[in-house]
Amino acid sequence: MRKETPFEDDKLDYFSFRHFFENDNTENPKIKRMKQIVKVAIENELTDRQKECITMKYFENMKVKDIAVRMDIKPTTVYKHLKTAMRVFKKCALYL
Repeated sequence: MRKETPFEDDKLDYFSFRHFFENDNTENPKIKRMKQIVKVAIENELTDRQKECITMKYFENMKVKDIAVRMDIKPTTVYKHLKTAMRVFKKCALYL
């Protein structure tokens, strides 16, 4: 049986990571687990480019086009970094 992860639907655009981490007083075990997964993945599993893209997209709420300009890369490359980072989050979710 496949273990359910909090990243199943890839719908992370619907909330802000900043808001997610600032509200640290939650008792919800799913949210606590998701915070742990994101923290471990960001600290240990993502490349520097992936960290930059995740930070700008979800913590600073920047658009992909703006991230691409800031990083001097193509928007498609930004999408690839974000997609790869989401796969890393899912992989980490299976082990935590």
